[in-house]
Amino acid sequence: MSINKKVGALRELLVQNNLDAVIIPSTDPHMGEYVPEHWAEREWISGFTGSAGTVVITKDFAGLWTDSRYFVQAEEQLSDSVMELVKLTIPHTPEHIIWLINTLPAGSRIAINGNMVPASMIGYMQDELNKKNFELLTDLDLISAIWKDRPSLPANKIIKHKVEFAGQSRTSKLDAVGKLMTEAGATHHLVCTLDEIAWLFNLRGTDVEFNPLFVSYALIGPEHSILFINRDKIHYDLLADLLTGPIRIMDYDALADVLQNLPPESSLLLDPGKTNQTLVESIPHGIRIIEGMGLVTGLKAIKNKTELDGLRNVMVKDGVAWVKFLCWLDQNIGQTRITELSAANHLAALREEQENYQGPSFHPISSYGIHGSIVHYAVDEESNIELHPEGIYLCDTGGQYLDGTTDTTRTITLGKTTEQQKSDFTLALKGTLGVSMLRFPEGTKGYQMDILARKALWDHGLTYGHGTGHGVGFFLNVHEGPQTIGTGASGNMNTSFQPGMVTTVEPAIYREGSHGMRTENMTVCIEDIKTEFGQFYSFETLTLAPIDRNLIKKSLLSDKEIDWLNVYHQKVYDKLHSFLNNKEREWLKNKTGKL
Repeated sequence: MSINKKVGALRELLVQNNLDAVIIPSTDPHMGEYVPEHWAEREWISGFTGSAGTVVITKDFAGLWTDSRYFVQAEEQLSDSVMELVKLTIPHTPEHIIWLINTLPAGSRIAINGNMVPASMIGYMQDELNKKNFELLTDLDLISAIWKDRPSLPANKIIKHKVEFAGQSRTSKLDAVGKLMTEAGATHHLVCTLDEIAWLFNLRGTDVEFNPLFVSYALIGPEHSILFINRDKIHYDLLADLLTGPIRIMDYDALADVLQNLPPESSLLLDPGKTNQTLVESIPHGIRIIEGMGLVTGLKAIKNKTELDGLRNVMVKDGVAWVKFLCWLDQNIGQTRITELSAANHLAALREEQENYQGPSFHPISSYGIHGSIVHYAVDEESNIELHPEGIYLCDTGGQYLDGTTDTTRTITLGKTTEQQKSDFTLALKGTLGVSMLRFPEGTKGYQMDILARKALWDHGLTYGHGTGHGVGFFLNVHEGPQTIGTGASGNMNTSFQPGMVTTVEPAIYREGSHGMRTENMTVCIEDIKTEFGQFYSFETLTLAPIDRNLIKKSLLSDKEIDWLNVYHQKVYDKLHSFLNNKEREWLKNKTGKL
């Protein structure tokens, strides 16, 4: 069925149900950023494959709201359909609600599937829509009525994530959650997000592309914890292991019934931003609901010593793959045919040679020339172009390892550089250095750091439309909260940085139709000095990959920035050279020399 026919079929349902509009978000019942095909409703109805966006369909309009990361991609993917692109002014905001209020007459009826939207958003929507006496319906599933060949929920087996990697047993983690529940006055805690469940129970799966997750819910109680999951996904040996502790296994669809039968004196802690509206509506009125950030969210964000040791080791393995790749590219560009796809595949193959590698952590952004200006460019057979010994190549990729998750971006020149290219690259690089070199007091939040990432660009009338940094999971989601630098969707702006939090730093500049420049490193927050003014923290850069000195305009850098780069490059060489052959070692020595 074409996009236009899908929209037409949905409009027929609007008429049948006396509706004026339907809202189709990007998420799933677990509020995931990346969702199994079964729940990819927004992608199915619009044809837009980006990870963020909201579709609104009325009787005479069909539009997709998304942010600047996806403007170019969305324009291309929507071009042959009735679906229009509406450009968000501020990323991750519900501007479509304001549009509905300004467009539809008072008393209009609007539908949204309560399974696909967090309870916190429903509260906001109702407050806004009530201003014009709109009726919001959350109990209609219109997409299922017309999506006849909808994929089934994944039935893949789950695996145990060993303590030798996790550094903490599931029993210990459940005990930690239980102590926090007691402090919060909660008898029960509902956990809906898949990465938090995977972390809490030391389990991993393959239900979501690039993310080692499995479809499930969890309810932590005073005497036992319940994992709601299709039992066929659990191998017999693993099932026996799980049931040795205070854990029960129930069917995935049984959660609503269990919530409805909670003891009347229960107090249930949940995160309204991560719990879908339908589940909240299933909770009896007598149950005391405690709203707040999920308890697992904060515990998971602070990596323990085993996780950090593993991640530092992973960065060496990932860095070796990067150096081998960059050396290969440098010595083969113009000599043999290399495309965006073949380059990305070559880097992936080099990662596969590394111990405990499990696969990519996201779809590679392998972008040459004008494709570099597409922030989340996803190369495929149709868009794939050849690289030549000229212009700019931006590569943003990551790996999933049993002992950590990586996310690195390097921008390199494949030929002679222009002054604008060098200036753009260096101004964005100064943002990466500004955050990486920061010393900050305990209690500092990411939005307070963001100016350091942007000032050099702002001084020249330049900026970028995405967040500066996001948390990274441990053999989990490449985007995780609660910490964030800027206004990232995966984080909570009110979260203070704490030692053990792993976060990316990725300022950038994109010139549409020309190039993109981004240097992204992963960092970990560590303790620094302690003075009479309190405890101070700083960042340790974890990523190990050379930064292209041919793109650096040295006159734009301060002496401290030059010193930082020289020390960093020496560290890259010292950590990686013993894993390389003679040719690669010589290449790296040359690329990490002093500025």
